[in-house]
Amino acid sequence: MRSETPLMQYVKEFMGQRLILFLFSVYFFSCCGVIATFGSIRTAVAMCVGPVFVIFIEYMVHRYILHEFPRIAPFAYKGHVAHHQSPNDVKYLFGPVSFDMCAYLVIFGAAFIVTGYDWHLSFAVVFGASGFQIYYQWKHYISHRPIKPLTPWGKWMKKRHLLHHHLDEKALYSVTNPVLDIVMRTNRPKAFKSRLSTSHNDKGIPLS
Repeated sequence: MRSETPLMQYVKEFMGQRLILFLFSVYFFSCCGVIATFGSIRTAVAMCVGPVFVIFIEYMVHRYILHEFPRIAPFAYKGHVAHHQSPNDVKYLFGPVSFDMCAYLVIFGAAFIVTGYDWHLSFAVVFGASGFQIYYQWKHYISHRPIKPLTPWGKWMKKRHLLHHHLDEKALYSVTNPVLDIVMRTNRPKAFKSRLSTSHNDKGIPLS
C-alpha cells in the first residue's frame, strides 16, 4: 500500500477545516441554485461579481479591521494578532465559521435586492464569491505551510504574503493578487522587522 505524499496530507488537513467544509457547502448549494433557477446571458457577469467582491473585502478587512482599526472588531483583531505571532499554526489560519455564515447571508441578501429579487443571479453571485474564497483560503494556507506552489505566479504571491508577515505588516495585504495593494500604494514593504535576521522565516521557508 502506497503511503500518502506530503502534499496529499496537507490537502487533507486543508479540507478537514470547518471553514473550508462550510465554504464548499455554500459553493455546492449555490451551484445547485444556479442550475435549478435557469439563467441568462447575465449569469456569467453575476458569477464574476462574486470574486471581485471577495478581492475587495479581502483587502479592506485585512488592512483596516485586522491591522489599522482594532476597535472595530476586537475579537477578529485578537485572532489575527495570534496568527502573526504564530503564522504557521493551523489553528490561526482560518477564521470562525459564524463570521462567514453572516457574511454570505449579507452577500445573498444584497445581491437579491440589487438584482431586483432575482434568485438566479443572487445564487450566481454567491457561487462566484464562495468559489473564489476557497481559492483565497488555499493560497493563504499554502503560504504558511511547507508547500511549493507549482507556478511562478503562485510562488510570487506566497513570497509577498511571507514578506507581509516577516518584513512589513503595514504592506502587502492582498493574498490572491496585488491589484488593490498597487492602487492603495501598499505594494512596497518599507522596513525590516528587527526579528528578521535571515532570508527564511521561523519554519525555514525561503522568502525568495
